[in-house]
Amino acid sequence: MRDALIDLGEVPADGPEEPSLPTAPVPYRWILGLLAVILLAVLGGAGPPPPPPPAPVVLPLALGESVHVVGDRLYVIGLSDPFGTVARTHTIRSYDLPGMNLLGTYTVPVTGDIFTVNDGGDGTLVVSYNDYEFGTPGTVAVRAGGGQPVWKRAVTVYGRSPDGGLLLASEEPEVRTEESRSVWHALDPRTGAVRWSVEQPENGQLAVESGYFWEGYPQFLYTLHGDGRLEARDGLTGAITATGRHRQPVGPGTSFQVAAGLLLIGRDTGEIVAYDERTLTERWRRDDPVLPEEGYQLDCGPVICAVAMQDGLVGIDPATGREIWRADPYDTSEVIGDRVLVSHSQEAEPVLDVLDPGTGRIVARIGAWVSGGPGPAPGTAYVHRIRRSDGSVRYGVLDLGTGRVRVTGAADRIAGDCQFGKGVLLCRRLDSSLAVWRL
Repeated sequence: MRDALIDLGEVPADGPEEPSLPTAPVPYRWILGLLAVILLAVLGGAGPPPPPPPAPVVLPLALGESVHVVGDRLYVIGLSDPFGTVARTHTIRSYDLPGMNLLGTYTVPVTGDIFTVNDGGDGTLVVSYNDYEFGTPGTVAVRAGGGQPVWKRAVTVYGRSPDGGLLLASEEPEVRTEESRSVWHALDPRTGAVRWSVEQPENGQLAVESGYFWEGYPQFLYTLHGDGRLEARDGLTGAITATGRHRQPVGPGTSFQVAAGLLLIGRDTGEIVAYDERTLTERWRRDDPVLPEEGYQLDCGPVICAVAMQDGLVGIDPATGREIWRADPYDTSEVIGDRVLVSHSQEAEPVLDVLDPGTGRIVARIGAWVSGGPGPAPGTAYVHRIRRSDGSVRYGVLDLGTGRVRVTGAADRIAGDCQFGKGVLLCRRLDSSLAVWRL
């Protein structure tokens, strides 16, 4: 049986229009009216069409002010004061999502550009930035209302543990050399104290199970020593949970990655060995190159999706390492449920497709929509579509099984920078303000 390709379909928020019935002759209209009343009483009536989406919450923003969405928080980062200097101060406003209640206003002194913001718990905000003064990343924790920073460290924060008790951060050397090594710390978000650390081994590597673009917190960290020793560490305690040994030489050409329950160690010759992520026992090895030299791996359910920047998308059997299929290159690839959303998002007109990871075939072509991540129900994704000609946006829910988009709202005077958060859609408007629609 050949795979079917599903055509694009859009369903408006109030459903398709029903064809109108011809007008009844005048003598019988009173009969139809009586029947309509009886049916309305018996069936309870269909009621009026659903109301349009509520008006958005609008935050006035100036050009240059930025927006960060992290979980159920929205952070608005104000312009630096003074502008253009190394040492600067930003005002950050924190809102809850989807309620859009102001939680606090923070004054953050930094020496560079802010790139991540995290809730530190206990009323603190943890901000990482590019430290232009020392040439390394920096992180500072502050409380609402101003005052001195709670703590400050020369690290980059990558994530917060599910219970909120730890921050995972990396510390890079001030001067990069062949001998320099990074150190990963688990920090107390309230005090900045180091709970435990692991250093990149000499002549070795360190890998972290990071998920999709650093979504969530890693369950394990892995170290590969120059002599081939392997170690798996618990992401919460830092304790070694398993050990093993890699029999091949370890050097500058060694790749070290985690995907789909496997620890993948490759060489520039193309050889690759896969180990179980929990026990570090060898699962398979291959002499032919199956992973791209430049790219990353995604857990696509039945397969490993190897994303190559230039050579396309490759489906790899996690049980054997065998290449199952190869697809065209895409700008982005996102796993949602049992499907992979792939897109050419950098084109003048974005193109969104739905790929079956079991076969590598495109099963639905969605068109000029942009994915906003998992939707309100399993097997769905939020999507939006901006028409540049008139600055309008439509948004809705994509059914990954049918390839149809149910449009739930629309707006005009949109400049772009739309993104979905917890129960909301956020877009910058032509006047630079931020509009937030509740979904």
